[in-house]
Amino acid sequence: MTDYKYIFDKTEASLISFGSQNVPEKTIRDSLDKFKKVGTKTFTDSEYFQILMVIPFYSGFRAETVNNKLDVITGYFGDFKKVAGYDAAKIAEILNDPGMIRHSGKVNATVKNARAFKAITEKYGTFQQYIDSFSPKLSLENLMRLREDLQRRFSYLGKITAYHFLTDIGMDVLKPDRVIRRIFFRLGLLKSEGETEKELLDTVFVGHKFAHATSYPIRYIDIVFVGYGQVRSSEIGIQHGICLKDEPHCGICALQKECKYFPKRG
Repeated sequence: MTDYKYIFDKTEASLISFGSQNVPEKTIRDSLDKFKKVGTKTFTDSEYFQILMVIPFYSGFRAETVNNKLDVITGYFGDFKKVAGYDAAKIAEILNDPGMIRHSGKVNATVKNARAFKAITEKYGTFQQYIDSFSPKLSLENLMRLREDLQRRFSYLGKITAYHFLTDIGMDVLKPDRVIRRIFFRLGLLKSEGETEKELLDTVFVGHKFAHATSYPIRYIDIVFVGYGQVRSSEIGIQHGICLKDEPHCGICALQKECKYFPKRG
């Protein structure tokens, strides 16, 4: 029987220990601790849009690339009401800024998303009231209905990035991205690393098991495993991960005994 708490505790401790070689342990713990409170936070319309706004830029890009330009991105797209009024000339100005991620698809999608977001707030009063209309915390079925509606309304919210948004706003669901799937697969908790709807949902269920076993919010489970397997997690002070896709640091990993991948490396 899988001891999910044991696995998570070892992952967390190993991540902090490894990261503290480059960053003070207190800095890492302070950075991580804020993710323990996401599930209880109440978001304003502006905060919801900030979370939604950055997702197109992270989609398909390395997190570090986006993080380095986040101030510029936020400078242009911080106010959804203003962004909803951007015209072709303003979009061209943004795309000509060398400090910006100059990807026309992402920039145009963000403007389109601002207009959709503004329409929701005008219809429902607030974005929170829109979310509450689905009663997403009552059942997984309701949460999936919200996910489907978000995907329908907003550009660059695909089958994985929609989960990303839900995780970031404190919903009880794990973001089943490739880093998470890789680690869970290597630990023998998933049958594959694929991204069919069923495989993504299987990943979500494993995340629930970790949250239930540890009593941590799902967002904290997510950030610890992402930090463990991502190339760099500068937002939590980690210079580079451990369970990387290529050249993983198996020699210092605390999960060698639990890992199904480590023995195969010979």
